[in-house]
Amino acid sequence: MTDRNSKVRRRIAAGKLRLRVRDLRNLGPRAETLLAEIGIHSVEALRERGALEAYLELRRRGSMKTLNMLWALVGALDPWPEGTDWREVSRSEARLPLMLEVEARDQARTAVRRAAGIETPGDSAASDSSVAGAEAAGDAWVPGMPFDSRGGHAVHRKKKNRP
Repeated sequence: MTDRNSKVRRRIAAGKLRLRVRDLRNLGPRAETLLAEIGIHSVEALRERGALEAYLELRRRGSMKTLNMLWALVGALDPWPEGTDWREVSRSEARLPLMLEVEARDQARTAVRRAAGIETPGDSAASDSSVAGAEAAGDAWVPGMPFDSRGGHAVHRKKKNRP
C-alpha cells in the first residue's frame, strides 16, 4: 500500500510547499492569530515548540481556558502532515498524560510564583474560601437551583401554572 500523502510529504521536504498554520488540521485563522501572539508564525516554529508548550504559553497569557486547543494542536502535529481530528485526540489514550502534564506544570508555576512572592496562597483559593463560607452558613448552592442576583443565594420559586 502506498503512502497516502507521499507526494505532499516529498514537496514539503523539498521546500516546494509551505504550509501555513491555518492549513493544518484542526487549526484555522483564529488559532493562527493566537499562536502569532506568542511568537509562532510558521508550522516549523509550532513543530519546534511542540503542542504542549504552545498550549501552556497560550494559557499563561490568558488566551485559552479550555483543553480543546491542546487537543487541536496535538492533532494538528501528529501524524505529520495529515493530522488527527481533535475529537479523536480528546478520546484517545494520549488524553490523560497530556492532562496530567498540564496540571503538573500549573502546580509548578504556582509554586514558583508563591516562592517569588508574586502570588500568595490566598490568591488562588479566594473563590474556594467563599464557597466554604457559604457551605458553613448553610447557603450552599445546589446544582439546578437558580442564583439570586443580590447575594448569590439560591432562590426558591413556585413553578408556573401550579397551585
